[in-house]
Amino acid sequence: MRLVSQDLENGDSSAIINWAKNTDNLISVIPSVVEVEKNMIKMKFTRMFLFSFESKFSIQPSFIGNGLVEYKLIDEKDNTFKIIFSAEGKKGVKISLSYSGEKEWIVGKGLQKILNEISNGVNKEIPKVQIKESEQDYSENLSKISYLSKLIMKSRLVKSQETSITEGGLIDYIQELISQFSEYPVIYISGSGSSTFRILFVNGTLKGIYVLKEGKDYFGDENILNKLSGNFKIHVYVVISPEILEVIK
Repeated sequence: MRLVSQDLENGDSSAIINWAKNTDNLISVIPSVVEVEKNMIKMKFTRMFLFSFESKFSIQPSFIGNGLVEYKLIDEKDNTFKIIFSAEGKKGVKISLSYSGEKEWIVGKGLQKILNEISNGVNKEIPKVQIKESEQDYSENLSKISYLSKLIMKSRLVKSQETSITEGGLIDYIQELISQFSEYPVIYISGSGSSTFRILFVNGTLKGIYVLKEGKDYFGDENILNKLSGNFKIHVYVVISPEILEVIK
C-alpha cells in the first residue's frame, strides 16, 4: 500500500469538512480523472511515458460524525483508493490518500500530485464559500413558496413529528433538533400550526428566520420565536452542501 498525507492548518475545519462532503468538489480537483459518469470515474496514471494504469472506479463516500469524511474509490479488481479528511480541532484538517492494488509502482508516483491538488482546491474554494455564507441572509427567501419548493427538492427529510410547544420553549426545542443532525452543514426546520415558522442553519449558524403569526410576517426576528406556542407539525430537512443554496436562488 502507498500512503501520503498532509495537514491543512489555519483554516476553518468545519468548512473544509463540509466542502469535502460534496463529491463534485473532490472530483473536480483530482488531476488523474479523465472521465466522469454518475458515481463512476475513470483514472489514468503514467510513468516515464512508457507505463500506464487506467481503470474505472466507483465512488463510495462515508461521513462519520462532524469531523471525518472518507471516500473509497474501488474498481472491479478491488484496486482501492482511500481519501480521508479528518478534522483536528477548529483550525486544522488532515488529508490522507492511499492506494492498494495492482501497479502500485505506477500509481504511487501520482499520489502526491493528487494530494497537492486536493489541498490547493480546498485553499482556493473555502474562502469563497465562507464569504458567501457570512453575507447571505435567507429570511426573505424562506417566505417564498417557489424557493421552498426548490430547497425541499434538494433536501432530505430526516424528521417529521407533531409536538406541543409552550411559550418560550421553541428555542430549546430547535437546539435539540440541531444537535441531533449536526453532522449536516445545512438544516431547514419548518413548523406549522396556529402560526408558521421556517428556520435555516448553515454550518451551525442561524442564517434565516421567517415567521407568520396572526397574519403578520416577521423576517430575521429571533425574539418572535419565543412568543410562539401551541401544537405544531414539525419537519426537518438536511442538505449535504451549502453550495446547493447558491444554485436554488
